[in-house]
Amino acid sequence: MKFYFAGSAVLLSVFLLCGCSSAPNSKTPTIAKAPEERKQEVQCYQEFSALQKLDPNAYECYRQQFDSINKNYKIYEANKSLVDNNASEVMLTEINKKLSLVCVRIRNTVYSNMMKRANEMNQL
Repeated sequence: MKFYFAGSAVLLSVFLLCGCSSAPNSKTPTIAKAPEERKQEVQCYQEFSALQKLDPNAYECYRQQFDSINKNYKIYEANKSLVDNNASEVMLTEINKKLSLVCVRIRNTVYSNMMKRANEMNQL
């Protein structure tokens, strides 16, 4: 799976800001992305948003994980001119790996929640 660092930064910002504002930010620049990458980001965001109603406790847990990733990304951004390319690549790889892991966890939680609900309906 290939990750684009700029796209990850945008996704991190979206997750950070999703609970802070109800109005869209018209000053956010549009970044051209590969359709498959964009689709994955949108799906992760939609599943994350769905968890807010499906499982508020899980939503809060994953929101905290995204906050932690975003915090580390901001630290990286503030100091990237001070580190060499190898250190920069290591940090960005870790950020993208964690972002991908949280999205997989979200997808699994949504799936498990839906399966639990379907099983409850079958027992009626």
